[in-house]
Order: sequence, then structure tokens, then C-alpha cells
Amino acid sequence: MIYQLIALSGSFALSLLLTPIFRRVSIAIGMVDHPDSHRKLHREPIALCGGPTILVSSLVAACLIPFFDEPIRNVFWFNPWPILGLFGGAIAIVVLGAIDDKFALRGRQKLFGQIAVCFWMVFCGYRISNVELFGLHIDMAILMVPVSILWLLMTINSLNLIDGADGLCSSVGWIASAGIAVIATLIGQTLEATIAAGLAGALLGFLVYNFPPAKVFLGDSGSMLVGLILGALAIRASLKGPTSVSLLAPVAIFAIPFFDSGIAILRRKLTGRSIFSTDRGHIHHSMLRWGLSNQGLVIAITIGCGITAIGAIFSTSMGNPAIAIISVMCVLGALVASRAFGHAELQLLGRRTYHFCGSLVPKSKSDHAVGNYHAIRFQGNRGWETVWNSLMEFAEKHDLAKVSLDLNVPWLHEGFHASWSRTRTPDEANLWKSQLPVFANNRPLGKMILVGRMENVNAVSVLNELAEMMEGLQSVLRELASEPEIHNDSKATLANEATVSTTLDDSVDGALMLPKVASMKSENSSLSS
Repeated sequence: MIYQLIALSGSFALSLLLTPIFRRVSIAIGMVDHPDSHRKLHREPIALCGGPTILVSSLVAACLIPFFDEPIRNVFWFNPWPILGLFGGAIAIVVLGAIDDKFALRGRQKLFGQIAVCFWMVFCGYRISNVELFGLHIDMAILMVPVSILWLLMTINSLNLIDGADGLCSSVGWIASAGIAVIATLIGQTLEATIAAGLAGALLGFLVYNFPPAKVFLGDSGSMLVGLILGALAIRASLKGPTSVSLLAPVAIFAIPFFDSGIAILRRKLTGRSIFSTDRGHIHHSMLRWGLSNQGLVIAITIGCGITAIGAIFSTSMGNPAIAIISVMCVLGALVASRAFGHAELQLLGRRTYHFCGSLVPKSKSDHAVGNYHAIRFQGNRGWETVWNSLMEFAEKHDLAKVSLDLNVPWLHEGFHASWSRTRTPDEANLWKSQLPVFANNRPLGKMILVGRMENVNAVSVLNELAEMMEGLQSVLRELASEPEIHNDSKATLANEATVSTTLDDSVDGALMLPKVASMKSENSSLSS
């Protein structure tokens, strides 16, 4: 344990020393994160120097230890490939992240680079060939490579996605690193424990400058590096015998980042968005809307990660997987039950599942007019239901089969999704479908999807009437999408001022309450007041 403490303290000191140096270099070469009016919370350009700082601080400190400890040195000389592979993968992921920080790669380009790095890591020995779960040994066989790559991709991107608030990824990262260091020590993986301790120290040193209000950011180079190293070490630190891996403890350590990523993917898939799309629905955004300050949300999430990490440690030391499971259920259950995060997405999943199961039950012809309806407010409190009510009345008037409205307005911290379909609809071959963008104030707000039956319906005339109706709704959309005035030079962000509303039953800000459409009496379907 003494060498792990040396690695931790040494990397901490190096990180404290190197962060200001790399910060100056990043600013000099233009490696900074500029604020925008779309989704970023900060107001001034911030240096993106996390990758080089963490890489040098953690790995240099960890690699000095073998020179002083013969058992660790023997482990390295006996099988150098895992350590050399970790070095190579770490350098490659930092380069990939730095390119993304500088030139903003497309999602698929970044994913391709991540997969290439993960292939290298698997080649160097970071493989999940067997999994031990509740005493059962599961042989991965031909699934070994894809499962190993999937695990590394999950850890890389979960840490990357949670890096959306000052100090958050650094705090989650050092907690996870410390947890893996303790678990690796318990099962005798001394070298892995030393590297994990070095990473924890480097992140703690960086956190001194990264804690809100942040002077530096990890950037993609830093957050992806942390995710890669933690994912790789989790495989090595979970070995049960020569090849079998017990991933339950590492999954518990990553529970909150995994939950955040999973909910983000679930939200985007259920609403028909690309998984690479951006929004203000991550755990840090939700907790800001819940009323916490930037510092408060970092502390709250750190405590949650600490609870799951402690559960994973006790689960390993006592050989009882139930402890890890209970700790995870308590933390995630508290987030959902309090509506701090994940409630709206799971509610939408439940409704979709209920409607799907209902569709398997034969219905009589009299049920044709009955519709499956759900509307979920992911973020914000503006009166988007005004637009949705108009769209619903339009669908009823023209006997449409399905209609949905999906609005994602991250610069206003607003997200709204509503969908309706008839219980009995014709086969896909007998339906027409149109997807149209929703704009206001020269900005895209989202999209609407209309599906109608081909028989006795002129789709062109329906879309023409829809265009006329949306023209009449432009004044409503412009007001709903207008940005509130920020008086004086207040540093508070809109996220800190917003409140969370996850269903249509929640109250709407009186200043934004607009008259609902009672009917569309005129021929051009204009909005009645």
C-alpha cells in the first residue's frame, strides 16, 4: 500500500505543478473551449489541457514505482504488453481527443477512432474472455473481442458524456480511480493498483484548478483518457484467477456515469433523435434545474459515486455481490424517485412498453378511434403544449394515423416530446409519412412527424394546410423560443434559474402562458385566441 500512496501523492504534486504550464500552452495554441449560446454553461474561453496534464502526471508517477519495488518490476518484465498497451492507448486517445477539442470531429469520426484504440487495447491483453456472475462462469468465446471493446467504449464515453459541468468528471474520475486501486490491492493486483492510485492523484491535483468556477477543462482528451484507463484497469483489477473477470464491482463503481449515458441514449432513441445529438438532459443539467449550484451538484454526484464505490469495495472484500447491487439500487433509486434525474425517460419507456403490449391484444373495429397518447416534458416549463394541442386537432380533423412533436431547445434548457397514434393502424405499406422541421427566430426547435393513410387522403393538400397552420403559430413559437433578458452582469446561468417539470401536469410560468387552441374554425387553420 505504501507505493500506491507514493504514486498518489507524487502524481498529485506533478498535476499541481503541470496544470498551470499546460494551461498557458493550451491558450497559446488556441486549444480553448469557447462559450456559445446553444448548450455550454461557461461564459469565457477556458483552456482544454486535461489530457496532457493527466497523462504525464499519472503515468510518470506510476512508472517510477517499478524502479523501487522489485515485485512490481518483475510483474512488468514478465508480461510488459499490458503496460505498453496502456501507454500506447493512452497516448492515442489523448491525440484523438485533442483533435476533437481543436477541430470538433463528427460523432461517427470520434467513435471510429475510439474503436481503433479499443482494438489496440484488446490486442495488448485487456480482454474479457470469461465472466463470473453470482458464482456462474460464462465463457465469452467468440464474443470476447466485441464484449471487451464494448466495455471500453462504455467507460470512455460515459466519462466523456458526464464531463459537462466544472469539476464533475474530475471528481467522478478520482473516486472511481481510488475505488479500483483499493479493489486491485485487495486481490493482489499491485501494479494496476499503483497506476489507479497515480490517476486518482493526478485528477485530484487537476481538480484544484477544475473545481467550479473552473480555470481549466479536461476536454475530450482528458475525459476520454480517464475513461480508457479506468476501463482497462477495471478489467485487470477484477481478475478472478488467470482469465475470469468479475465485472460486478467495476459496474457498481461506474454506476452513475453508466446511468447518465444510458438515460441519454434511451431519451434520444425514444424521441427519434440521433444518439450523437446534444441536449440539456444529462444528470448535471437536471440537478442544476433541481436547484443545486455548480458546486452543490459536484458534491452531490461525488457522494453518490462514493457510495457505489464503497459498496463495490465491501462487495469484493466480503465476497458478497449483493452489497454492490444494493448500493447501486439505493443511489439510482434515489435519483429517479426524487425526480432529480431519469424519471421522465423511464416514464416514457414505461408508456411505450405498455402501448406495445396493448398492441399485441386483438381490438374490435370500434377501438379504431381510440389513441395511444403520451406527452413528456424532459426539461423546462414553457407552454409547448399550445403547439401540441394545435397539432392534435389537426390530426383529428384529417384522420391521421400518427402524429408526434419532438422539441429540443438546449440553449433555453427546454425539452418536450409528445406522440399520439390510433390503436388500430394499417400496415406500413398503406401509410404515408412526412417529417418536418419546427423553426422559430431562425433557429431549429425540433421536428414534427405526421403519418396518414393512403386511401381517400391527399397528402399534398394535408401538408399545405399544415404549412398554413404553422404559419399562424409562428407568433406563438417565437414567444415560446424567445430568450429571457439577463439583467446586469449576473454570473448565474439559465440552468440555475430553471425548474424541472417532467409532465404536462406541472405548472407553467405565468409570463409564458399562452391561450390554448379551442378549435380551428377558419379554412386556413389559423390560431384562435
